Amino acid sequence: MRLIPIPARDRDRIFDRFYRSDPARTRKVEGVGLGLSLSREIARSHKGDLVLDSTPTGQTALTLTLPRQHGSDC
Repeated sequence: MRLIPIPARDRDRIFDRFYRSDPARTRKVEGVGLGLSLSREIARSHKGDLVLDSTPTGQTALTLTLPRQHGSDC
């Protein structure tokens, strides 16, 4: 998978449904803008979260946290 840096101006909106930072009709990356929104909703439904981390310019990092299952040997 090819990762694309998220511009600073778009970082507050990346979890909005259907938000695409590239408004062009001829996009190099396909999609409808649901991936991160749905991923965060799934994480939250399991009492976790998905957040965009602060990174140097030109880099993108996300952190997924999920609670540890009680009684697990992990």
